[in-house]
Amino acid sequence: MFKVDGLVHLVCTWIYRFAYLNLLFLVSCLPIITIFPATVSLFGVVRQWIKKNDPPVFTTYKLLFVENFKQSMIIGPAITGLFLLIFADFYLISRMQIGMKDILFITLVIISFFLFISVLYISPLMVNGYYSSKQLVKSSFQFAIYKPLLTITNALALIGFVIIALRFSFFLVFFFFSISAFITYWFSEKKFIHATLTEK
Repeated sequence: MFKVDGLVHLVCTWIYRFAYLNLLFLVSCLPIITIFPATVSLFGVVRQWIKKNDPPVFTTYKLLFVENFKQSMIIGPAITGLFLLIFADFYLISRMQIGMKDILFITLVIISFFLFISVLYISPLMVNGYYSSKQLVKSSFQFAIYKPLLTITNALALIGFVIIALRFSFFLVFFFFSISAFITYWFSEKKFIHATLTEK
């Protein structure tokens, strides 16, 4: 069981990979503004793992960081701005005293939901092929509503990971982001493959 290709070795290898990638991501996010290219790089590395490749993690991460820096710095702040706008709208609605308050609240919840599930596919699409910023936004929404069961399962898994991370801080530091990216890209890959087969 302890041989090189044994189960224990395999488990330890994957624990090391996820922990190393998670720490690399957190360190590269320290300047705050680099969160966006760091996220794309994170997805780029896990994409290679899901594709059964085993590239050098640091070199691959660094290369993807540089390659996607410009586009991610356009898309990332735009998405952040949208979420901030939605939060501001929720605050304003909560202070309203008009009869349409409930309708406005439900409408904003629906908009927030579709924005959230669309954001799940921004980084996977960015590392899966070349898209202009406009194509990226459009495609992320299309993939979010395509095969919705996969999207909902992915979202529930992420919510579960958030709950675990809030309770166990070590999970946040060593595994949360890398495992979440791996799971999200795994679901994305299922959609990419199915969409390709459908087009043929």
